[in-house]
Amino acid sequence: MSPSLKERVAGLCDWAAVLLEGHAQAATIARLRARLDEPLRVAIAGRVKAGKSTLLNALVGEELAPTDAGECTKIVTWYRRGLGYEVIAHLPDGTERALRFSRGDGRLEIHLDGTPPAAFDRLEVRWPSARLEAMTLIDTPGLESLDERSSARTATLLGIEKPGQASVDAVVYLMRHLHSRDADFLEAFLDRSVPHPSPVNAVAVLSRTDEIGAGRLDALESAAAIARRYASDPRVRALCATVVPVAGLIAETGITLREDEVAALRGIARLPDSIREAMLLSVDRFCDPQVSSIPSHARRELLGRFGLFGVRMSIAQLAETPGLTASALSEKLLDLSGIRQLIEVLDHHFGRRTQTLQARSVLAGMTAIAREIHRDDPQQGDQLLSAIEELEATVHEFAELRMWQILLSGTVVVDADDHEEIERLTADGEPHEKLGLPPEPTDDLLRATLEGAARWRDRGAHPLTPRDIQEVCEVVARSYEGLYLQVSNTAESS
Repeated sequence: MSPSLKERVAGLCDWAAVLLEGHAQAATIARLRARLDEPLRVAIAGRVKAGKSTLLNALVGEELAPTDAGECTKIVTWYRRGLGYEVIAHLPDGTERALRFSRGDGRLEIHLDGTPPAAFDRLEVRWPSARLEAMTLIDTPGLESLDERSSARTATLLGIEKPGQASVDAVVYLMRHLHSRDADFLEAFLDRSVPHPSPVNAVAVLSRTDEIGAGRLDALESAAAIARRYASDPRVRALCATVVPVAGLIAETGITLREDEVAALRGIARLPDSIREAMLLSVDRFCDPQVSSIPSHARRELLGRFGLFGVRMSIAQLAETPGLTASALSEKLLDLSGIRQLIEVLDHHFGRRTQTLQARSVLAGMTAIAREIHRDDPQQGDQLLSAIEELEATVHEFAELRMWQILLSGTVVVDADDHEEIERLTADGEPHEKLGLPPEPTDDLLRATLEGAARWRDRGAHPLTPRDIQEVCEVVARSYEGLYLQVSNTAESS
């Protein structure tokens, strides 16, 4: 059976480790190889106050990342799946130490014990969350913040300052609106470790959508329209797979909603219409101690948890359905927030291409090492570069990424059925999953691969087929042929 992409890249790492035995970069090669056995590394990035930590909490399903302006927000923090609960500090000299932490009001509080953020390379939170099984999520300090050192660490993590040396495989980039600097950051992140950069390792999030239009009840509809407009912009399509509107605060609150909060909201929903509507006009009116018997501090806590839009929306739901439970309201908040759509997008665009994205990251790191070695030892550097280039040239999965680059950017447009077929065929998975068929019988799988290859080759050979479509047809046909060999070899060995 032909080796998988992961096996081929791991084999190249093993060969490079022998080649560089005794060299200072041998340890870096070992770390790169280990990444192939990890979950996909996904960074949550964006400028200051974009809502990164709130979104991470919504994705994990727990309030782990600090959302205030505390010291921990200045440190790059990795959230990994663990067997237990622990927080590890990674120091610049390579050593590690455990940190104290506590849970207050459901939130995780990490105690730095007076150590300044600059003294840490990164923090690692290990937590037994099922959401962290397939992806390691990385919370980053805001880009272009006043704390230049924190911003620089984010830029280093993403490989912006040193192309090819990103410590992550993919990025979720948050923006409040499409600023020219946002486009610059996305373009800088694009991985150019193979001949053509691809937007498949970046997803953009239009964040804090509940604040659009001063928190009107139609804010989320307006945000969805804006996101669709951005996603259809050729400049944006060339930089990221899609744009998803998300109200992170509503998503985070929906996941952690408490009965006492719903009881307080229900009390406001029962007020006479004139009083309730006046309360919801502004933050000041909502917190005015004269307008309701509900303590003003309790109302301020609701604003902190829901935001004014979230309060308005929740009260509207409770006024329409007075018997709505906390569980039912939670479901409505999660549906409206956009977080479920984002999770689906991450599974679709990142999760199904884990092996390919990780391979790109490892080869990018190896290329950077080879170029560095070349300065002192051109012969050894050339050996390593040649081996990397040979692998890149013969890996069909990278041709598939190039295909996705032209499809996602809109350079080539195919119909919905073709798009769905290509998406299924090129995702990670078993052969029958790629074909959309049951796992047995084998003859049906073999027949489907041959028919698929012939269909796409015939389409590409048609004299009226545009050249760009011909390129797509060639890649898809080769994907079917590779699948035929995989099914055939499996049948012979069983």
